[in-house]
Amino acid sequence: MPQTIEPLIKLAETDRDLQKFVFAKSHLERQIDKARSVVDQHQKTIQQKKDEFKLLIAECKNVKNNLQIQEELISRLDSQVPKIRNEKEFATSKNQLEEARKILGLLEDNMLDLDLKKEDLEKEIGTINNQLSESNTEFEQETSGLLKKQAKAEKKIESLEPRRKRLLKKVPQKIKRFFERCQESGISTPICAIENKSCSGCNMVLLPQLVNELMTNTDSHKNCPNCSRILYFPEVEEEEDSAA
Repeated sequence: MPQTIEPLIKLAETDRDLQKFVFAKSHLERQIDKARSVVDQHQKTIQQKKDEFKLLIAECKNVKNNLQIQEELISRLDSQVPKIRNEKEFATSKNQLEEARKILGLLEDNMLDLDLKKEDLEKEIGTINNQLSESNTEFEQETSGLLKKQAKAEKKIESLEPRRKRLLKKVPQKIKRFFERCQESGISTPICAIENKSCSGCNMVLLPQLVNELMTNTDSHKNCPNCSRILYFPEVEEEEDSAA
């Protein structure tokens, strides 16, 4: 491989490898997140149900306090009956007792309803806990391989990024600026090989003259007339053409 073009080609190859592993890492993260979302949803649902249960507990406590108040009121009114000396007081006391017993009955019905809701909610939380346990097991089984692949991709990225920086320092400043501008504008592969007489970046068929120039001088490069990427002619392809 000619020395002057070699750093440029190695930079292009390193960039392609880097992009491949960055994409793989991103894809694996999405797969892991998707698997984790089931676990997260169960955890979120359990937390919501636990919050509902706390509200029921607080409501039960409030109803119990009101029950106690009504029972004390009824007890007090009952104790006053023997002391009543006229019909007016008796009628008033009777009305108060009836109203207190009515409220007591409503509170007891309310308490029974709350107790039933608590039982149902406890059963529901138990069911969701079982589902959470199952989804946790499935998540661990599903992601054990994915996490290993993710760690491998991260290790590759860690090794390729310093290599890319070293290679970028070896290319001429003019090409380096062009390379950086391309990547800033979203062109992820500023340097491309000629494949099947076309730019491998934009797939445009190139003029025979441009292909011949680079084929005869593999130590040179030109820009694609369509996408402006830097083009080079790979030595392997040249050797295959010669053999043919």
